[in-house]
Amino acid sequence: MKKVAPLIVALVLVLALTSCGAAEPVSGESSASVGSTTVTAALQVVLEVPRTFEISKNTPQFFQDALKKKEPLLVMFYSEDAISEEVMRSVEALYKNEKYSGVVNFLLLEMDGGDEITELARDFGVGYIPFTAVLDRDGTVIFEKQGFIDEQFLEQALYSAVND
Repeated sequence: MKKVAPLIVALVLVLALTSCGAAEPVSGESSASVGSTTVTAALQVVLEVPRTFEISKNTPQFFQDALKKKEPLLVMFYSEDAISEEVMRSVEALYKNEKYSGVVNFLLLEMDGGDEITELARDFGVGYIPFTAVLDRDGTVIFEKQGFIDEQFLEQALYSAVND
């Protein structure tokens, strides 16, 4: 019984940790150690339910015009930091990919770019930079992520926007 109790505590801990982040896209593994027992649980990627982008009276005209084109749209808010630069490399690789170049509208917006960009960031509910969102042809946000994003995962979101 003494060996089983730490295992049960570790399992409860891992389950609690994995369920707390259900609204945030997550992938990888999580481990919990109790004594000499280690429990590892694979975390699944969970995307939020798609939502319609709500245009407010302050939504910049350039963004409203981009939505009117009825093209898939990748929006990235960034700043001058290492994580933004790494995500930017992933976005640039996809921009240069012939599957998406000329098919997806890419909007890369530096947070120090003025009031319009700040207003658009509020419309998206940006809390942390970098922030990346993919909208389909109808203006539905089908993916959004704050912080680092893997190029392969981002490409899956773009593929869905282009092929749905």
